[in-house]
Amino acid sequence: MKKRNIGLVLAAAAMTTLCVGGVNVNAEAKDVSELVIGELHYSVVEDGGWAQASHEGVLKACEDLGIDTSSNLLTMEEISEEDPALIESAVEELVDSGADIIIGCSTGYAATLAELQEEFPEVVFVQYNNDVYENIIEYQIRSYEGMFQAGYLCALMNEGSDELGFEASMDDASVRTAINSFALGAKYANPNATVQVVWADSWYDLDIESNNAKTLIDSGIKYMGMEASSPAVPQTCEENGAFCVGYNIDMEASAPGAVMTSFTWNWAPIFEDIFQKVADGTIDISADYYEGGECAKLADFNADLVPEDIQAQVEEVKEKIASGEIVIYGGELKDADGNVLVADGETMSDEDILAQDFFVENVKGGK
Repeated sequence: MKKRNIGLVLAAAAMTTLCVGGVNVNAEAKDVSELVIGELHYSVVEDGGWAQASHEGVLKACEDLGIDTSSNLLTMEEISEEDPALIESAVEELVDSGADIIIGCSTGYAATLAELQEEFPEVVFVQYNNDVYENIIEYQIRSYEGMFQAGYLCALMNEGSDELGFEASMDDASVRTAINSFALGAKYANPNATVQVVWADSWYDLDIESNNAKTLIDSGIKYMGMEASSPAVPQTCEENGAFCVGYNIDMEASAPGAVMTSFTWNWAPIFEDIFQKVADGTIDISADYYEGGECAKLADFNADLVPEDIQAQVEEVKEKIASGEIVIYGGELKDADGNVLVADGETMSDEDILAQDFFVENVKGGK
């Protein structure tokens, strides 16, 4: 267990009891800058992927609200999602250190945090992708908006070929959403576009990710998307004359000769809203934060790789998504077996988008 930034500045303040979302929360009346934030990560925050993107969102939110990250941000690293005892120990340490808010920055913490909220009612627990437990706040991003743009970009760049690739981590609903959204964006640019998927069956494995990228390249694929945390795919593309859209954070620096842009998570607006409402005493514990727009966006284009006219086309698609002109999961939409998922004129619900158990019709290699 790794821990950082545990010096605390705690202000004396009157204690009030709030009843929000059906849960009693004991909260200190304090300025937002006095909040103490705890965060749990399954890996180190310099992993170059998911944990780093999450941590950077927490940092940005703290900085924007005047929360001193050297004293009031407590970062717990390498807290396995599969070890409830370790999670409990980390939470107890954060509570003992004065945490007002504890963020579970990965899906697997939800069950344990929901139990611990009953034990520590004065703490607000915030959990990524929790759709089960009503006593902890859920946060999520409409990732499909940015991934649609990524697929659209790759198809525009892939002149002369209909075949794109995608290096995928685990067979999980969030990963299927990334694949399907990428494929739908590619189809919007080129109705004949297909997306060949290869699987790492791991959230983080540099060797497998690199080998998968090489497999796609050797099959003749030159442009690909990814849902992985390491820079292995971009670097393999650069070494073999292929191109990709990075994931989690801006990966251009890892492979400037291959990364056209990157799908990036911007969690800061969500965290800022939660932190401020906790400080104000207006937080609703049962609230769900499900944001799109600037929260899930592409990084700046690599001007050496993406022509200005194509950049402009991708920006236009972004605006059409924002205005509602493009409904990504609108009908008619079919799965890979030809079954109608969404009828013409209808739109898939948020619940079904989040729980995807299908692959759209232009995906090849889905499980």
